[in-house]
Amino acid sequence: MKSEDKPRPRAGRRRLAADQDGADLAQETRRNIIEVATREFVAHGFEGASVNEIAKASDTSKRMLYYHFESKQGLYAAVLEAAYARVGRNAEGADPGISAMESLRAYAQEAFDKFNANEDFVRLIMAENLANGSTIRGSDPVRRRSNANLAALDAICARGRAEGTMRPDFRVIDLYFAILGVSFHAVSNRVSTEVSLGLELGTEEELAFRRKLVGDLACRYAKTS
Repeated sequence: MKSEDKPRPRAGRRRLAADQDGADLAQETRRNIIEVATREFVAHGFEGASVNEIAKASDTSKRMLYYHFESKQGLYAAVLEAAYARVGRNAEGADPGISAMESLRAYAQEAFDKFNANEDFVRLIMAENLANGSTIRGSDPVRRRSNANLAALDAICARGRAEGTMRPDFRVIDLYFAILGVSFHAVSNRVSTEVSLGLELGTEEELAFRRKLVGDLACRYAKTS
């Protein structure tokens, strides 16, 4: 049999590594599909994204894609949930050995770093808001992740109030919005800010300044008079 006559391996069939079991392979396949699908949805939106292109680029098949996610909508929901997970608070990053005010600064700067490192998240959430939250409305993981992020900030503020370093007369959710607003804007409005104001938000100097700024704003907002 000539080499060109040999049957080609079927898409979607991945070989197990020597130290890999079936569950590991399934998780790897799922992660790879989500990574590829994220790029496709960011580039083309939900309607414009092609399941065929996602399957091809992830070296799998539509059958395998639907096996893992059931539908294009299910895949899009998984992409959004994975994006929320990437920008979520690192619970293991909390350091009880530092003051509440230092913890607040670390919380704000971690949020800034996460948004800056995950531009795809910002673009996906902008699109989801334009779509009136049609997908995240049905996502319990998104709600749990957001509530956990807010709860972590609430715990920091409760500690700061107990220490006497944070004032009691503000809502934690408003502080949360302020931190996210600065962090989100630094990514979402890079192009419009450069065009309209001539300021490049993506330079190393500007990123370092805004990272310090978001920490300063959070701490000054929360501190006692």
